[in-house]
Amino acid sequence: MPKSWVEKNNLKPGDLINVDEGSADLVLSPNILEEAKKLKEIIIEVENKSLNLIKTEIVSAYLNNYNTIELIGKNLDKHVIEIKGIVRNLTGLEIMEQTSTRLVSRDLINVSDISIQNIIKRMDMITRAMIDDAILCLEKKCHYQSVEHRDADINRLYYLGFRTIKNAMNNPMVAKKLDMNMWELHSGKMIMMRIEEIADRQKRICKLFSEADLNEDTLDEFRKIKQDLRQRYHNVMKAYYNDDKKIAYNIETTNKAFIGKCNKFLETLCPECQDSEKGKTADSNISIQSTVAKAKIIEDTKATITFIKYIARTVLNID
Repeated sequence: MPKSWVEKNNLKPGDLINVDEGSADLVLSPNILEEAKKLKEIIIEVENKSLNLIKTEIVSAYLNNYNTIELIGKNLDKHVIEIKGIVRNLTGLEIMEQTSTRLVSRDLINVSDISIQNIIKRMDMITRAMIDDAILCLEKKCHYQSVEHRDADINRLYYLGFRTIKNAMNNPMVAKKLDMNMWELHSGKMIMMRIEEIADRQKRICKLFSEADLNEDTLDEFRKIKQDLRQRYHNVMKAYYNDDKKIAYNIETTNKAFIGKCNKFLETLCPECQDSEKGKTADSNISIQSTVAKAKIIEDTKATITFIKYIARTVLNID
């Protein structure tokens, strides 16, 4: 047997190997029942580090599939409440030990209980609700805090899916448990990434509505754009679930026209932005904050349209 294959699968003398003779080929695979979970541990020093840096290191360790994450430092108590919140927002991590200078969390997830398709479906459902929230925010009928909570749920699912896929790409036995080949794992990661980006844009748009001064005519026009965007998102996810290349092609070929529609709307929504680009002096009575918010709303909307297109391209690349 090839040495590289033996090393990749962590095989040792005496390990059992499955033999599949059900076709013209002879297929050898590691015996999953004989797999021994190799635990990874990491120690993170928190002394003299900002909370943002500590968070980045914890999330990075989680995504790199460390099973035990230990944080140590004399000033651990300074950020302990925030750090515990970070750990609890990472699915599967549980705090096992805690002192004034040490906090240990361990991964308790069983990879056999994880389904990438279920993670994508849950992310999809939450993102649909966030798009609906963005439409409600136009009419000031939603609370931004609820949108933030949904975005946190999306991030939690994305992190779980990402670390699971990375683990599977490095361990064929995990990939076999997930019943996914390498291209399916890659495609799943791309779909999750685009859904997370779409959700993040909806959160931004909801927040920006409170800063933008939109009249009734503008609200009606933008509501139509958001309804069209909502339908495009529903269509592209339908294309993904049903492997419908026809829908995916339609999303791809109409993307440029939809972006053009947003650009045209921006001219109506924010004429001061156009005047500024042409070197004209903007009306001093126009709120700079409102102008920036309007421009950002359209840019985030266009970004959402582009991410939907990327999902369609992923569908087109799935055999």
